[in-house]
Amino acid sequence: MLPLALTASAVLLLGSASLYTLSLQKRLRIHSSQHREQGADQLRSAAQAFAAAARGPEACFLRWPSIEWASAAQDCSGSDPSRLSGGVVGEMAWSLLDWQPFTESGQLKVQLADGRTGSFRLSLDSLVPSILGISEVQLQGRGLHLEAE
Repeated sequence: MLPLALTASAVLLLGSASLYTLSLQKRLRIHSSQHREQGADQLRSAAQAFAAAARGPEACFLRWPSIEWASAAQDCSGSDPSRLSGGVVGEMAWSLLDWQPFTESGQLKVQLADGRTGSFRLSLDSLVPSILGISEVQLQGRGLHLEAE
């Protein structure tokens, strides 16, 4: 009778451990998903901040890749390319990693202060330099951490 009781106890113990492990895995997946969504939301906010900064005189820079903005500043009177290079959304600093314009769109790459990076396709007006829309974020993981200003 004792071996049967020990076997039954072992089966119940293993079953409980399996249920606990499944529960723990589910909680970790939910936490990971929430963390990923929070990061995606912060990156979307950074892209929207870039789009807001690219109104007015700074919209002129949308015609050139970000690497050429310093030399393009003379063609964009009254504008400052540093206004497009970073900022703060919520309590998270962001920085522009790259801007590449195309005919009716552009590729924006931004990084948060914690190292998370994302890429966006921005729809551009083909007649005047302005942003018409922002795509969903393409998460790119973590890069080097930026110093918060």
